[in-house]
Amino acid sequence: MSTGTKETSRSLYVFDSKPPIRKALPISLQHIMAMFLGTVTVPIVVAGAAGADPATKTLMIQYSLMMSALATLIQAFPLGPVGSKLPIIFCAGFTCVPVFTPIATQYGLAGAFGAQILCAVVTILLGFCVGKLHKFFPTVVTGTIILAIGLSLYPIALKYMAGNASSPSYGQLNNWIVAFITLAAVLIFNLLGKGVVKMASILLGAVVGYIVAVCMGMVSFDGVISAGWIAIPKPFFFGAPVFDVSMVLPVVLITVVNVMQSVGDMTGTTVGGFDREPTSKELTGGVLASGLATLLGAVFGVPAVSSYSQNVGIVSMNKVVSRRVITVASVIMLALGVVPKFSALVSTLPAPVIGGGTLIVFGMITLTGLKLVTSEPLTARNSTIVGVSIALAMGLSTLEGTQALENFPSLVQTLLTKPVVVAGVMSFFLNLIAPNKTVEEEAKERAELDAK
Repeated sequence: MSTGTKETSRSLYVFDSKPPIRKALPISLQHIMAMFLGTVTVPIVVAGAAGADPATKTLMIQYSLMMSALATLIQAFPLGPVGSKLPIIFCAGFTCVPVFTPIATQYGLAGAFGAQILCAVVTILLGFCVGKLHKFFPTVVTGTIILAIGLSLYPIALKYMAGNASSPSYGQLNNWIVAFITLAAVLIFNLLGKGVVKMASILLGAVVGYIVAVCMGMVSFDGVISAGWIAIPKPFFFGAPVFDVSMVLPVVLITVVNVMQSVGDMTGTTVGGFDREPTSKELTGGVLASGLATLLGAVFGVPAVSSYSQNVGIVSMNKVVSRRVITVASVIMLALGVVPKFSALVSTLPAPVIGGGTLIVFGMITLTGLKLVTSEPLTARNSTIVGVSIALAMGLSTLEGTQALENFPSLVQTLLTKPVVVAGVMSFFLNLIAPNKTVEEEAKERAELDAK
């Protein structure tokens, strides 16, 4: 074997290479730090909406870490046509949170996982036609929907900053103090840090907030002491899934958004890491793997998986695409997931720490939507689509629980107060019916009007 071939086989910059663990481990840990807080926060938020006890949250965190490892491994090591064979991280994500939290509030965890089964089925179906579907969801539509997702998540973050609405200490001053200390720490690490510190700013900020909360007596370790050391997930541990017809439209819409986000992240991975566009096989395999992981997640009590843009950013930044790096990260996630004591420790994160740490995450989701919306010329047509869709979506959401919509059927009331549904439906149909004019054509029309 030549020296060049040997170097290539151990390179961090070749997908099928096998670099030494000592070279892969630092990058693997960087990937884990980028996705960790989001991955463990999603089950806490969904379980909190369902009124679950600490033991249930611990199990959901544990199962989420296991499923994140499995979902990522399927992407790296495809099972036939299932899997993208790309260095991309898939974990429990925030994309579906705006739809699944109200479902969990109304129907409990059984309702949330019943809706997730529909989400998985739709994802798998979309996987087979992802190429044809993409043209009906241009950036102006997907950007508007993601913008609505980000905006709709802010109330969740702020309620957690105040201590969680279901807590007797909700709104107390110590909650706000811890939340703002956490937020300040995240900002300091993000704005002043470099390298790994900057990439892990949210996780490090949460650690600072957690230490402050412990010093203020806001954390109880009773659950950690009583938790076991090893546990294997059990199917349908949280009960048989429950399904209601009112879930269909919001779940289908958010699933389409989740798939489009995955397509965007896979594109970002290939462009940033391999300097090429993704193939149709990679996109189809990636979406199918996401659907399979989401279906298994519904069985074992894990929120729907999403690709993580933070990790795509790491690949684009350092160009490290070795499958071994992703494999090591997955093995670490799996090891953390099978240890209930670790999950119990994570579940002790006080609500203000979660709120302060995730506020910036939700802000980044909003900015992602804005970037998509403005990635194309913001013509009068596109401005109208975005403006009307967001105005209706966020405006109608403020009417929830009031008498303004009481004359509508209950199902319609539910759908009208879901920002993602309203923004998705409006932007989709406005994009179909609005004449598509370029900036030059609009300028020519204005010039002709001025001439008259």
